[in-house]
Amino acid sequence: MPRSTADLLALKAELATDPKGLGLTLLPADDEANVGRLNLVRPTLLIDRESVPISDVVKAIDRDEFNALSAGDRQWLQFITQAGSVNPKAGGEIREGILQLFAAGTESRANLQALLTEPANRVDQMFKEGKLESGGTVTPSDIANARNAS
Repeated sequence: MPRSTADLLALKAELATDPKGLGLTLLPADDEANVGRLNLVRPTLLIDRESVPISDVVKAIDRDEFNALSAGDRQWLQFITQAGSVNPKAGGEIREGILQLFAAGTESRANLQALLTEPANRVDQMFKEGKLESGGTVTPSDIANARNAS
């Protein structure tokens, strides 16, 4: 499916500014290289996971740190983990709420931060940031069309 004009303009801005330092350019000779750079899944480009099994959430939480939570925080955590999984994308309250339970530097917080996100390519990250109408991958023709978009 062809990219919309809005998507092409967003991709053009990405090529022009290269905000993540991927080596993107607006040069026609770099279209193939730009495709590779935008489609490459990188551990430094993170997006929220769609679904995290509760068993993984439980494994990520240090028992002593869980016991140190207030009764209200323990109850809230138990409430949101009653289903078979947690969707970190289901509003910031879920993702941020889970992380806010544990102080910076705690084992549980570090484990949960890693668990709730996954590596992505830049196209998917731009989609999750609301800069593109769809994620996935781009093609050389997408890049050429983006360079020429106005």
